[in-house]
Amino acid sequence: MKTPYCKLLLILLIAISWIVTDKASGQISSAFGPETDTLYVSNGGGDAPVIGFSAANGNEQISFVSDVKAPISGQHGVLVAGGELMLVNQNAGQPFSGDVQQFLLRTGKFADFLVPHENNTDAPFAPDAAVLINGILFVSNLSGTSDPNNPTLLQPGSIYVFKGDGKLLAKLAPPPGLTQRFHPRGMVLNPRDGLLYVSNLPNATNDGPCNGGQVFRFDPSTLQFKGILIDDAGGINGLNRPDGLIFGPNGNLYVTSFRFTSNPVNKAARDSIRVYNPFGEFLESILLDNDVENRAFAQAILFGPDGKLFVPISGNGSTTGEIRRYDVSTKKYDVFVQKGILASPQYLTFGRTDPATLAYGFGLRRGNQ
Repeated sequence: MKTPYCKLLLILLIAISWIVTDKASGQISSAFGPETDTLYVSNGGGDAPVIGFSAANGNEQISFVSDVKAPISGQHGVLVAGGELMLVNQNAGQPFSGDVQQFLLRTGKFADFLVPHENNTDAPFAPDAAVLINGILFVSNLSGTSDPNNPTLLQPGSIYVFKGDGKLLAKLAPPPGLTQRFHPRGMVLNPRDGLLYVSNLPNATNDGPCNGGQVFRFDPSTLQFKGILIDDAGGINGLNRPDGLIFGPNGNLYVTSFRFTSNPVNKAARDSIRVYNPFGEFLESILLDNDVENRAFAQAILFGPDGKLFVPISGNGSTTGEIRRYDVSTKKYDVFVQKGILASPQYLTFGRTDPATLAYGFGLRRGNQ
C-alpha cells in the first residue's frame, strides 16, 4: 500500500523542522556526527570568558560568550542544556559571592542570571563545578570565605542545590564528626550507581593549597551523604588537591591530581590524572608534565568523541593553553587545540555532553534538559 503524498510531505516537514531546531539550539543529534558539535571551554584570564571550538578538529573557534551583562572573573564550570550554556562565575577578587549565568547557544549572548549574586544571600561564595541532574542544578562551593578563627584557613564549603528557577533547595555537606574539612571542587554523576561523586580539597588555606584529597559520595535524590570512596593523605605518589573527575567508558574513575607541593623540585612530584577502579582502588597515573620546572596540570577533564579524554592544560610551562586528546589505553595524546588561543583553560563541555554524567552522546542526556 502506497503512503499518501500528503503524509509523506508531513513527515518530511517534521524531519526538516527537527533538524533545524536541533542544530539551532546546539543540541546536536547523533545523526549529524561529531563534526557538527562544539567544544566549549571556560577561559581563565582571557579576553573571552568562554571559547568554542569545532569538535571535528579543534581548529575553528568562536569567542562564544561575547555579550556580558556583568563582570566575569574566575569562570569555572560550564554546562549545555536546553539551548543554553550555563557558566559558573566565581567573581574572583571581589568582596561578593559568585553567580551562575546563562547564555544563548545560537549567539553567545547573555540570557539571564540563573543564580544572581546581587541581593542574593543564597549565592555560593566560591562556586567551582556544576552538574544538572533531572532539572536540579548542583554547584560546588569551595569555601564560605575565610575562617574567622584562623585567617589562614578557609571556611568549609558545601554543595548548593538549586531548583530549575534558581531557588536554593538545599546545601549538602558530610555529617559532623568527619576529620576532613569539606571544600568541594569537581562533581560527576556515576551512571552505574546513581550517586554524585565529589572531589574534596582538605584544609584549603589562603596561603596556598595543602596536600591530600578525598572523593565523597552523595545521593542526589535523597540528598544524603553516602560515604567516602577515596581518602588519601597525599604525598609524592598520592592524590593531592583533586579537582575534575569523570567516569570513563570502562567504568574507571579519572581524577586530576596536582603535584606534591612540599617537595616541588623532586622529580617524583608530578602533576597527573589518577585512575581508580569503581571500588576506589588506585590503578595508574597519566603524567601531564614533561619536566619539573615547567608544570602542566589540569583543572577539569572530559571524555569526548571516540572515547578520547580531553585535558585542558594550565600551569606555567611551554604547553599552557593546550587541550590534549588522550587515548587512555596507551596514555598517548595529540594536541587538539594548540596553545596561544586559551590563556588558562578551566572547565569544558561539548554540546552533546550529558550535564549530569558528563558522558559524551546525545542519547545519554535523558531527562536532564
